[in-house]
Amino acid sequence: MVQVKDVLKWIDARAPFRYAESWDNCGLQVGDPEASVKRVLVALDPSSQSFQEAENLGCQCLVTHHPLLFRPLSAVRMDRFPGNLVIRALQKGIHVISAHTNLDSAREGTNEQWVRLLSLRSVVPLESQSSWSEEPTYGGMGRVGNLPGPVSLKTFAEQIRNALGGIPIRVVGDQGTQIRRVALCTGSGGSFIEKVISEGVEAYVTGDVKYHEAQRAVESGLNVIDVGHFASERLVVGPLADYLKLQADREGTPVEVLTAFAESDPFWILQ
Repeated sequence: MVQVKDVLKWIDARAPFRYAESWDNCGLQVGDPEASVKRVLVALDPSSQSFQEAENLGCQCLVTHHPLLFRPLSAVRMDRFPGNLVIRALQKGIHVISAHTNLDSAREGTNEQWVRLLSLRSVVPLESQSSWSEEPTYGGMGRVGNLPGPVSLKTFAEQIRNALGGIPIRVVGDQGTQIRRVALCTGSGGSFIEKVISEGVEAYVTGDVKYHEAQRAVESGLNVIDVGHFASERLVVGPLADYLKLQADREGTPVEVLTAFAESDPFWILQ
């Protein structure tokens, strides 16, 4: 019999919860660590879409990247988010786990999916904690690496757009600039702009870049490709589900792990 605490143990082996940023809230968000689990759904967001899919599939555990409970709540109400989903989880018997910035910093986490997508070489962390740098599961926050060969910014952006299924992306910089060395950070990476500039890379791939951050990049000669928050991190859902399946198989435990498909980017583009 698999219990919620087993799922937590498997995640911790892949992306130790101690890697989470001090401001973050990871781990078991709602539920009972001793409860039994037969089906697990892995999703990016703890959204109504993901909860409905978990219910439809008969899942007792929902593993998400983004936390359901991020800041302390003064009230848990059915008519307000996230209280409505907390109550729903308790009513439906769905145990909710978040692997957020611990997964971002893990060697096999969100950022590593982009290293593989872009075929980066000579990869190093964009930012790392010295206390964990020697641990084999630690990869640091963000990545910096070299492309297989130089390519124009326009071509590079087109390659990324196509790899993500043709979604619209935002680009900052001269489209003819040759790109060789790249920095990346999944999620909201605008706060790393100054750090990225100091790295001397030609392009930065991330999401949620603000207007003034884009201006700063322009003035510093840094090209930016903003693929959006959802697209930058959705890539990790499948690999995380595959890993949990593998762990369950290795331990010979009867649990089914599923990948969420109902969720979507909350933004849509009016052409």
